[in-house]
Amino acid sequence: MRIRRLRLSNFRSVADGEVIFPGHTVIIGGNSVGKSTMCEALDLLLGPDRLSRASPIDEHDFFERRYLDDDGDPIVIELEVVLTDLTADVLTKFRTHREYWNTTTNTLLDETATPEDVEADDVVPALRIRFEGAYDIEEDEFRAETYFASPPPDDESRRARVTRPAKRQFGFIYLRALRTGSRALSLERGSLLDIILKLKDDDRSAMWEQTLGAMEDLDPAIDAIPQLRAILDEVDRRVRRFVGLSDDDRTFRLYPSALTRESLRRSITLFGSSERSNIPVPYWRLGSGVINSMVFSLLTFIADLKSNVIFAMEEPKIAIPPHTQRRIVQFLQREMDQSILTTHSPFVLEQYDPENVILLERGTGGKVAGRRIEVTGIKAKAYRGNLRRVLSEAMLGNGVLCVEGVSDGEAIYSASAVLEEHSAEGTYTPLDLSGVTVVQCEGDGGLLRYGEFFSGLGLKTYAFYDRQKNEAISEEIVEVFDAAWELEQTGIEYLLADEITVDVIRTFLIEASEWDDYPHNAKNANLFEYDPDADDEAVKALCKRVLKTRKGAGYAQRLVEICSEADLPAIIVEALERISEDLPNELSAGDGDDHDDDDPETSDDET
Repeated sequence: MRIRRLRLSNFRSVADGEVIFPGHTVIIGGNSVGKSTMCEALDLLLGPDRLSRASPIDEHDFFERRYLDDDGDPIVIELEVVLTDLTADVLTKFRTHREYWNTTTNTLLDETATPEDVEADDVVPALRIRFEGAYDIEEDEFRAETYFASPPPDDESRRARVTRPAKRQFGFIYLRALRTGSRALSLERGSLLDIILKLKDDDRSAMWEQTLGAMEDLDPAIDAIPQLRAILDEVDRRVRRFVGLSDDDRTFRLYPSALTRESLRRSITLFGSSERSNIPVPYWRLGSGVINSMVFSLLTFIADLKSNVIFAMEEPKIAIPPHTQRRIVQFLQREMDQSILTTHSPFVLEQYDPENVILLERGTGGKVAGRRIEVTGIKAKAYRGNLRRVLSEAMLGNGVLCVEGVSDGEAIYSASAVLEEHSAEGTYTPLDLSGVTVVQCEGDGGLLRYGEFFSGLGLKTYAFYDRQKNEAISEEIVEVFDAAWELEQTGIEYLLADEITVDVIRTFLIEASEWDDYPHNAKNANLFEYDPDADDEAVKALCKRVLKTRKGAGYAQRLVEICSEADLPAIIVEALERISEDLPNELSAGDGDDHDDDDPETSDDET
């Protein structure tokens, strides 16, 4: 089974949206763009077990919380998913709802399709499933329904509903971010253990009944503890003065739970023993490494139990180290029919080819769309070689500042820290809080290649570069980037020496001359000796020689670090303040991109 397309309307943070899934898929995008909304929509459409509330939706699930229009009529949440790569059993059972999907154009064939169209090599059978939810004014409640979109019903009452057993055949499993750690190993609904239990045991009702009965008949009972029994007996005596009670001499009893399935789900805790201790402890005390290994092991268990699985998972990076992230992604790609992950992790992102990376973008009015990233400007080899070191951080952020070399990046980052320290609160946003990555592009040619690539991703792009001999290249750089700053000098070292206050430079040279890697032993070492009596021009010339000789060794960074805002070169301040204005602290909203509850499980009302 495979999800091909998802459409959303009036759902949570999305007024209108569409995502095409290219097989195994990783979804990237900024905070609050709609990644969690997309996963929740898939779960409403395909998840069989959203049962904790009477209705799968409430006021907060409507875009801008508007469930009635200006005329007082209900606004409808509409979700739709297209499934292909159907199993033989699914094709047979739901043949009356079958449609056809063109894998080249990523569209459904319409009613005018001919038999020749259907038999084309790039056309495959498909099922289209819709979810609708709205406020029922007469009943004062929210209703929801999941149904097959084909054939179109004659009227609403004759829709072909998608039942819970049908959804189980589609094999969709959704693991929310909150369950990647502790809750993945609980028995709460939707946890990995709960999923395995559903797949493994056909007689869960008897299991719960037997467990509840055993807890009710505990021997000795909890209230048999002398101290507790004495208190309960006294409570019994006092209450009988006011109300009639049972003749049983143990009217009030204590049990380890409310003796309901839901109470047990919340209270049952998995215990385990580590190799260093034979004492069982709650699993969450075993350490993150053990928990992470257990999560991975449970995923392999699910793969062995079910032949077709579409697995959606939010943020596999949470509480999971890089090597385990890689193993999980590789396993999902190998064992699952389709995996759909959302991520901010470069270790997850690097496991996917560019054509399997979907960038989720938000337009005006709550419109959301997903598009494949295109490796434009840079070669595929460069993409793979630089993905974790350079590209992934930028791809997962809001913007990039492209510079030519190591010293440029060091100086820019240090200057941003200086501005943050010396600016009034709220007037300047540093690069990291703006979600901006400084990318070293190795020359003006690299600037153009990376600028084209990042612009194609829809990121804000900025360039800070040395004076160009070729004016045409400078004009091309300005055209590619949202904003670009060309130095009057041929290197960042010359800019710093020319424009930083000479008193700061003197302080820097005095300190630097004591460092172990200062070029005392360089050829013509006398050229690097600092003379406190030298005039300002000689001091600046010495600074240029030192910075140039120790290029990339952190000297430019250290010089900038001892500056105040007034000491910094004007062009650096101008660039950083422009970026701050364009991208003011967009990361402060946090990692969640919607308004999910702490326990977002909801019913599908058999929907």
